[in-house]
Amino acid sequence: MPKPQQQPLYRALVLPDIHFPMEDRRSLAAVEQVMAEYKWDEVIQVGDLADLNCVSAHNDGKPGLIEGQTLHDDFIYMNRVLDRWQRLAPKAKFTVIEGNHEDRISRFIAKIPQLRGTIEVPKLLRLKERGIRWVPYWSEDKLYNIGNLFFAHGRYVNDSHAKKMAMSYGVSTLYGHVHDVQSYSFVQKGRDKTIMAQSIGCLCAEQPYMQGAPDKWQQAF
Repeated sequence: MPKPQQQPLYRALVLPDIHFPMEDRRSLAAVEQVMAEYKWDEVIQVGDLADLNCVSAHNDGKPGLIEGQTLHDDFIYMNRVLDRWQRLAPKAKFTVIEGNHEDRISRFIAKIPQLRGTIEVPKLLRLKERGIRWVPYWSEDKLYNIGNLFFAHGRYVNDSHAKKMAMSYGVSTLYGHVHDVQSYSFVQKGRDKTIMAQSIGCLCAEQPYMQGAPDKWQQAF
């Protein structure tokens, strides 16, 4: 009797919140070393690739908080990073999932609709030109999947966010958003199927708004 054929191994490097240009540089250096040392089939960034503090509604009426910050500089910086990543993993597919920080652009455009079509994240990162897949999770709740594993930015920030993600979506999911590492699993009744949700930490540095307060953030990928 012939042996069942094994599925080929699929290597995916999954990166959580980076918040460029506020990344943790030591953590990112470790990521890029791993990116270069293995043959990846895909690199998946699960949202908040960008911070976009200069268009955050939290800074409305507080120009001193964004002095010297511009979209131009942010996107020049991020394009250089994507150039480097595509050189480090030249044969890998790349996927970027929309997080709430990318959605800051949409909210900014809602206040100044004349900018529509000029400053959207996929456009300024040249994602189509680069062949990078864009997944509109935050604005359209689109998930990305490889087989039975789904990828999202994340929605919930309560103490049991992994349980909330697992119960709400009903599929096994890796996500970011909360900057910590947490997991939850349960078995679906009648289907004998385990559903798992796992948050995978962050790759960003401490943010100025935290003012040095304690946090539960964990660097991971």
